[in-house]
Amino acid sequence: MLGTSLPTAGQWFSWILEDLRPTPGRLASSLRIVLAVVLGLILLLVLQVPFVSLPVYLIFIVGRESPAVSLRSTLFPLGLACVALVVELVVVIGTDNDPMIRLLSVAVITFVAGVLVQASSFAPLAPTFGFLYCLLIALWENPTPPDTIVKTSLYLIAGEALTLGSAVLVEYLFASRSAVDRLREQFAIRYGALETMFRSYPRSASQDELFAAYLPVARLALAGQRGMQDLYHVIVQRNLDPKGLPIGVRVRITLLAELVDVSAAFGAAHLSTDDPQLRERCAWIADRCRELEESFESPRNYLGVAKSGISALRHVEDTLEAITAMPARSADSEDDKLSVLPVRKIPFLVPGALSAESTFTFGLKISFCATLCYILYHALDYPEISTAVTTVLVSGLTTTGAMKQKLAHRLAGAIVGGLLLGLGSIVFLFPHMDSITALCGLIAAVTFIAAWSAAGRRFGYIGLQIAFSFFAVTLATSSAPTELAPARDRLVGIGLALVIMWFVFDQVWPVRTVSMMRQALARVLRGEARLLEVAGSAIDSGDLVSRIDALRHSVSGTIVEIRMLREAVLYEFGVDHEVHKAAGETILRAALSSGALFWNELTVLERNQDPDLRTSPQLLTVRSALSSGLDALAESVAKNRRIEPSAAERLAELQRSLDARDAAYASTMMSRYRDIESILATLGPIA
Repeated sequence: MLGTSLPTAGQWFSWILEDLRPTPGRLASSLRIVLAVVLGLILLLVLQVPFVSLPVYLIFIVGRESPAVSLRSTLFPLGLACVALVVELVVVIGTDNDPMIRLLSVAVITFVAGVLVQASSFAPLAPTFGFLYCLLIALWENPTPPDTIVKTSLYLIAGEALTLGSAVLVEYLFASRSAVDRLREQFAIRYGALETMFRSYPRSASQDELFAAYLPVARLALAGQRGMQDLYHVIVQRNLDPKGLPIGVRVRITLLAELVDVSAAFGAAHLSTDDPQLRERCAWIADRCRELEESFESPRNYLGVAKSGISALRHVEDTLEAITAMPARSADSEDDKLSVLPVRKIPFLVPGALSAESTFTFGLKISFCATLCYILYHALDYPEISTAVTTVLVSGLTTTGAMKQKLAHRLAGAIVGGLLLGLGSIVFLFPHMDSITALCGLIAAVTFIAAWSAAGRRFGYIGLQIAFSFFAVTLATSSAPTELAPARDRLVGIGLALVIMWFVFDQVWPVRTVSMMRQALARVLRGEARLLEVAGSAIDSGDLVSRIDALRHSVSGTIVEIRMLREAVLYEFGVDHEVHKAAGETILRAALSSGALFWNELTVLERNQDPDLRTSPQLLTVRSALSSGLDALAESVAKNRRIEPSAAERLAELQRSLDARDAAYASTMMSRYRDIESILATLGPIA
């Protein structure tokens, strides 16, 4: 849980130490990265490939959840490199290598990359294509024969193929178990740890026993949701049989991660069992966790159950209520399609993203920063600082807080990886190294540090930047560096990009993190409203099914995004810091609570056991009222207005007119809506 006060230096240091603690699978993953990097480096050095640092760094972005995913995640960068090469040659040949066209192409490509980061369901591919193109087109700015430039461009693709192939080989040598079984195990581990901790309170355990029960929960909180989300993506990409995974796996992972976080916060603050009410409520929570551990679902909905007045425990109960309100599986095997959405059904473009002004604004900001860096280092005849363009395309984000977070981590990684480890190695170690064995030993040690750091929840991005900066400084070419100037220049390029991005994103075009969280929550609410509207349509229509799949992917992904943005609020320094953090917590609670409403309705639409629940005129009226209410909430949230409950009386009137069969379904939907409305009623406008 994020606090409501500005973190002190001691808190930052404590978080860093916590982030470096061992978590399940961390050591094995780090060692596999080290082996892949060393193997790829040996191949590049033996074959004298001119590009070394970038191909070696790309090993860090290879998926490692399964060998098949590793193979797929290497094919995309290779394909993008080929496309970037083709586009580069088309621009150069078609315009007779016109310098102005080259510059305009950089602006256009980076703008498209920025737009796709916001509008595409496969956002990481966009910046990869952008910086590969900028790297290749920049070669034509040098007075080098064209055939040499083309060969150099091809060497880049060859280098990528060698290193990424090494990563895939390592993953196939260390094949893992079924992703579905591992994901089920991760659910069970977390619910088991939560039950053990909360069960310790009603049996009046000692402080030592409470602390021992709290530690596993704290470690799982540090692990976060990334590992489980990675397993989910494996199942999606490989179209694996869900084998009884719960409905709405992606949202449940986010809900469970939040439950572990708030439970860890409660356990850290309440190492005592003196309060009778606390013991009673903890026993109730432990029972629910046991139910969820056994079946990943609760046998019944606990909406409206009385809650404790203990603030930290109330957060636990609210999150647990959102989990238990999610729909349960039926005996029908068709529910498997509600667990995971196969990748072939995920739309390339996020619904409504291209119509949003913020999408193109972000593209313009990224394009402006990248083009300005490109112009500066060529105008100054200083190509050694070309890392500025790469920094823009790798670090660019939409919100001020998220941008500050990533740039701060980029700066920290550059200092540790480039300045301390990179320059330190060149000054103190390289003069004494006379073999490839010594070089591989040094690279392996630094790679392990970077890979271990990259697996952290809060500061994992620093690990990636340690690797990038170290490789950029020490592995610029296939020969050992003999001067400090190139390493210094690459660090200058990183610093230049940080300054330009800070100026553009934070001073000229600032977008606060809470504002982006508001927009994301508005998208969730509108998506739920659209889902309610399609209930009376013919579900057999292919177009309608595609729309539902798109809404399902968009809403689930946006809820995950909101939880990630909540952590970025920590970097929103200023006079309104506390207000922004409190608002971020409220928005996250509303998003998590809304997930159950969406999935209960989606379950009704997908199941065919009771078609009357879709076509009943009375329920269609209820859905219409709920849809209107959600649209009104979304409008108020997006426009930064105070939320005024508007649908309560209308819903109460409709509920009284329903028969018993329809009332049970409608009651659940209305309760979730009222819960969302009550949470948002505390969200005031933010300047």
